[in-house]
Amino acid sequence: MLFQQGWPWLLLLALVLALLAVKAHCSRPEVRAGGGGAAAAAGRAKYVESTFRRHFWSTADADHYKLSEDGEEAELVLDRVAASGFASNTRYLFGRISIQMKVHPGDSAGTVTTFYTSSLSGKHDELDFEFLGNEVGKPYVLQTNVYASGVGDREQRIKLWFDPTADFHTYSIHWNKKIIIFMVDETPIRIYKNNEDLGVPYPCRQPMSVFASMWNGEDWATQSGAIKLNWSKSPFKARYRHYDVEGCEVPWYKGEVTPCTSRKSDALLKRATIQHLNIEQLVRLQWVTENMLVYDYCTDVYRYPKPHPECSRNSGLQDSGQDLEASNNFFYLDPSHTSSW
Repeated sequence: MLFQQGWPWLLLLALVLALLAVKAHCSRPEVRAGGGGAAAAAGRAKYVESTFRRHFWSTADADHYKLSEDGEEAELVLDRVAASGFASNTRYLFGRISIQMKVHPGDSAGTVTTFYTSSLSGKHDELDFEFLGNEVGKPYVLQTNVYASGVGDREQRIKLWFDPTADFHTYSIHWNKKIIIFMVDETPIRIYKNNEDLGVPYPCRQPMSVFASMWNGEDWATQSGAIKLNWSKSPFKARYRHYDVEGCEVPWYKGEVTPCTSRKSDALLKRATIQHLNIEQLVRLQWVTENMLVYDYCTDVYRYPKPHPECSRNSGLQDSGQDLEASNNFFYLDPSHTSSW
């Protein structure tokens, strides 16, 4: 009789204890199987949550793709055995994508170190940052390129106003429905507008993954392939950190891009990306164009005797409505500093 009267309370007590156990379990950080006590559990929790383990998967083996202990910095290695790289777990259609990079010092001729996006489709879209290595004492060349519907050959090359081997700098792509802006730190170095009205393809229909790589490009990377890669200087290394992305995600399993092209995505893109350069940014872009640009497909009459129709629009001066005297008014850099470092 006592059991019959008391069992509902026992059942209630058991239910409360079960709920408390579930709450405690759900509040614990995710850890993987394995021993090692509290310290190891904390380490495994950090492993799961770190930036590079959360956002990327390696396209190389453990000798050529290395992570710092906290998983917040990645190192790519190039040697005689293999090249290296990593790729994002997520695809995006429009957004802001940035990372900090520090490229290999010393003799880097023939190497290519990259950070880029690509749709990996047959007629693929792609947006490239490519560091072209050089001989000792000569600066890296930073090449940008745009592919749309499989059509590329829209290279621009600049020499940077700092040594990219000495410290980390931020390299960003702002990509929306109207314009693509390549930026180094806070300085725009190139714009590429949507000129579909001129019959020029623009990357606006295919989601792209984010990639980084380091590989042997000696056939073309340094002085058009005249300077070959010196393997006695290997291994060559590049480091990445502070990855940041805000964009419209496209799931792999569905591939539906409509939400990213509809007006509902406009608020996200307005917040995440730069859609118009302000006067200061226009001045910076002109300064780069006048002082650091070493190659522009738009002025290459040997490869392209017929000018590309988009070239006249992809100049920052078209947005300013005035002649900006960048060389006289732009002092965010040391005027005595050149790209020869």
